[in-house]
Amino acid sequence: MRGKALVEALVSLAHSRGITVRKEAMSRGTSAGGYCVLKGAPTVLVDERGSVDAQIEVLAGVLRRMTWELDGLDPSVRSVLERPTGARRAKPTSALPANPVAMRSIGVAGRG
Repeated sequence: MRGKALVEALVSLAHSRGITVRKEAMSRGTSAGGYCVLKGAPTVLVDERGSVDAQIEVLAGVLRRMTWELDGLDPSVRSVLERPTGARRAKPTSALPANPVAMRSIGVAGRG
């Protein structure tokens, strides 16, 4: 399961735990959404204009903080919830990994 289907699965999981999910167009800023309590109801706000990956990360970030059995969940949902916060899916690449030694500034007088 990927993309929008994964977002909807996470929304369903949140609803099953009594959490309201509101997708709203947020002003362009630094947040893609997050958890809050509105009128006593636990709520996750998600930027509907954000990328699917950003929406997944907001929902998964909130759901990761909860305690529950992961055994009965769809494998795709479970893998997202088991990932460390901020970790994203590995994207295939043909580029070689960066060499940290080669990334240093070389040739500046007085520095080594």
